[in-house]
Amino acid sequence: MQTLGKFFAALCAVLFVISSVIVLLLFNIERKAFNSATYKQAFENQGLYQRVPAMLATVLSTSIAENPNAMPLFKALTAADWQTSLTTLLPPEELRALADNTLDATFDYLNGKTDSAVISLSPIKAHLSGESGIQVVRQFLSLQPACTPDQLSQMALGLLGGQITLCNPPEEAIGLMAPFIQAQLQAMASLIPDQIAFIPGTLSHTPNDPRLKLNAVRSAIKLTPFIPALFLFGMAVFAVRTLREWLIWWGWPFMITGVISAFLGLVGSPLIGGILQLLIQKQATIFVPPVLAASIGETTSAVARQMLAPVLLEGFILALLGLGMVIVSMFFSTQTRYTIPFES
Repeated sequence: MQTLGKFFAALCAVLFVISSVIVLLLFNIERKAFNSATYKQAFENQGLYQRVPAMLATVLSTSIAENPNAMPLFKALTAADWQTSLTTLLPPEELRALADNTLDATFDYLNGKTDSAVISLSPIKAHLSGESGIQVVRQFLSLQPACTPDQLSQMALGLLGGQITLCNPPEEAIGLMAPFIQAQLQAMASLIPDQIAFIPGTLSHTPNDPRLKLNAVRSAIKLTPFIPALFLFGMAVFAVRTLREWLIWWGWPFMITGVISAFLGLVGSPLIGGILQLLIQKQATIFVPPVLAASIGETTSAVARQMLAPVLLEGFILALLGLGMVIVSMFFSTQTRYTIPFES
């Protein structure tokens, strides 16, 4: 009977090591993967903030193209035009703030804090109605064919009527028309919504809400620490009868778990990054726009390193704890016994 008990205790020890390593990985991945701060740091490390105008331009051009009430001039702007315009309109620090706000909105939605995710257009509206807006119009018109005399006349009349003919006028004409252009830009800015929903809330709190399955998986991950705790209890039931046995039966699994976890935390980022990349390619576009999902996908290596940093620390602590228990067990006599609830 004692041999059978030790067999089951050894089985529990092996299962404890396996489950504990998996739990440490899953628990830290879940904790980091749904925190916008993780991706902000990854964007910084990967230099992706420089690509924010391209990301926002894609979102803006797509949203405006789908809006039947959008102004014709805005509909004429391509994603590349918007990218150039955003770079001219907004200084780098405001572009970064827009990116950070977009990430915050995305993960507030995924974490159930909001029912949609929006981009605030207030900074764009403010700069569009000022001198930066005139610079954007200059840049856009400079890419058009040179104006004919008839087009110049139409442009002058169009400014008074609220329209701009799409051609490239002479520089002196732009100077004369600047006050009229600014007045029209102010009118256009007033028609721009204060925000655009890039993750609509139409499916929120319905059976088709894409977050339902995600939340179920996350809830299951949060319960996984009970699994290794169960195997620890099994070792105590099947094999532990003395304080020395308790130190040995728990110490070695703790130490082995810690060493494996610390090793994975140290060198496992390429593997975890590859798994995250695969998941993002297959699943992320269900929750976020493809352009944002693609950018997040490029951060997987940096994100994996952040996720595994606590695994490395926790593994190191577990290894030290286990080693300490094994060392202390050497100071106890094999005959030293103590009373435990499950001893007959």
